[in-house]
Amino acid sequence: MNEPDERDGARRAPCDPGDAFRVAFENGHEAIFIAQDGLFQVVNPAAERLIGLPGERIAGRPLLSFIHPGDHAVIVERYQRRLAGDASQRSLTVRGVRPDGTVLWIELHSAPITWRERPAVIAFIADVTDREAARRLAAEHEHMLQRIAEVTPQFIFIYDYEAGRDVYINRSVPAALGYGKEEEAHLQPYPFARLCHPDDFARAMERDARWRDVPDGTVDTVEFRLRRASGEWRWFRSLNTPFARDESGRVRQILGVSEDVTEQRRAAEALRRSERLESLGVLAAGLAHDFGNLLTPVLGRAELMLAQLAPGSPLRAHAESIRTAAELAAELVEHLRVFSGKRPVEPQPLDLNAIVAEVVELMRPMVPRDVRVELDLEPRLPRTLGDPTEVRQVVLNLFTNALEAVSDRGGRVALRTAPEELDAARIAALDLADGVERGPAVVLEVEDDGPGMAPEVRARLWEPFFTTKPRGRGLGLPSVHGILRRHRAGLEVASRPGRGGG
Repeated sequence: MNEPDERDGARRAPCDPGDAFRVAFENGHEAIFIAQDGLFQVVNPAAERLIGLPGERIAGRPLLSFIHPGDHAVIVERYQRRLAGDASQRSLTVRGVRPDGTVLWIELHSAPITWRERPAVIAFIADVTDREAARRLAAEHEHMLQRIAEVTPQFIFIYDYEAGRDVYINRSVPAALGYGKEEEAHLQPYPFARLCHPDDFARAMERDARWRDVPDGTVDTVEFRLRRASGEWRWFRSLNTPFARDESGRVRQILGVSEDVTEQRRAAEALRRSERLESLGVLAAGLAHDFGNLLTPVLGRAELMLAQLAPGSPLRAHAESIRTAAELAAELVEHLRVFSGKRPVEPQPLDLNAIVAEVVELMRPMVPRDVRVELDLEPRLPRTLGDPTEVRQVVLNLFTNALEAVSDRGGRVALRTAPEELDAARIAALDLADGVERGPAVVLEVEDDGPGMAPEVRARLWEPFFTTKPRGRGLGLPSVHGILRRHRAGLEVASRPGRGGG
């Protein structure tokens, strides 16, 4: 057997704890000090380097002389707890101040001890200035992003597939849609499923099923409708992208940004409708011109025939039929001219109340007995500029349409006039607003309690020759549209199936 090595024995010899602490105290990289009665008693070389003074100049100085004034209270409170024997919450991050005024962040780990037979505190200090600066910078960025999320009009959300709900959203969707707190509580925890249009929700779920395996960087656009507290459906557009994945690599969370695009869709639809009507207007103008040229000799020859035929001639009835048909065709041409905007406007001051009363009185014999006509004309309504003949035609067409809407089952037709101050928001809400300017205006409202219009009918309301009436020609409302455009007047249509119109 080999003789035992003295060096092995030295390595295995019991270590004096006091000696071990002294070695660590003198040579460790972590700053250590002992404080008693609120004064530094002993500091190690690492603490000297951290504070920036030799040990003999630190010993006996108040502990708070190295602490930022803003953190004195928390240090005193922690120091007193340590002296009382409380060893909980050992870590504390505060600001230190070197003698040259340099401020640094330090992390203290302290514990109560007995020093020279009296209560004291031992503390280990680490310079965490860089870490704290990074943390504060991250906190500032987080606060900035949070503020941006709070003020942005868009909804920012994180949807978790495993939880089946949004785990983050920058603001309440129900509240933004006009729901009260009690209503919102009933919609939780799945407000999207309860507020989304059924057709759109089913489509969104189908897309979600395919989204679990898309690569990072994929951005998907989806549009859907959400129901406001008033019952109105609002269109939203959402841009979604993968945000987090599970252990298998499948998408677990998506980040989305949604915004209300209802007004954008309305504006786009209004632009498409305007362009379509503009094209139809050009076509109508061409037809009116060419058809008018063809009708001129027909009417002229019919008049010549009637002038030359004897009163009892059997051919006279045929000539009168030709003239009547040509006159009806000429009336149709005039409607086309009105719609196309080619007919000149002759504006003059007019009394809208007088025109409304005149039209109602003219149509009185044609009002069914079970239809009630109500007039609410503002007596102090200011005069406005317009072509009396064309304005009369607008009132006549709108009143006639309202009467026809209630003629089958009876009901009510109301005509109201009022002054109004138009602002940008009011103009933006109009269905027809070409050339409408802000300022004082007069308003005519024609309302009926008929069956209302389906959305697909309303979408084609101004198209020439489109009609839902068996004997209609589809030129009344297009003529109204053309007249109002030339007068730079606005129009708003409010109608839903079963709710009448106005």
